Amino acid sequence: MIMGKNTLMKAALNHKMRKPEEGDEDYETRKDSWKECEELDKIVTLLKGNTGLIFSNGDLSDIKKVLDDQAREAPAKVGAIAPDDVWIRAGSTGLDPK
Repeated sequence: MIMGKNTLMKAALNHKMRKPEEGDEDYETRKDSWKECEELDKIVTLLKGNTGLIFSNGDLSDIKKVLDDQAREAPAKVGAIAPDDVWIRAGSTGLDPK
């Protein structure tokens, strides 16, 4: 299983879609195997916000299980409302007031 964030995936897909030209570093490697693939452009347009792509040749239910096992809650952000009540006792916390 391979996972990639959207910025890196956009760069890789755009590179794959671009026809190899003489002078390119990988011209010799790509010139014989390159073919136009319009479907990739549709994928690039969908990569917005916090998106990741997962590529696998395995069973999707196994992948879902791995993702569910590794899921964790996001850290709190400034101004966010806590889903549960939080009580902090009065007294020294040992933390700097900053």
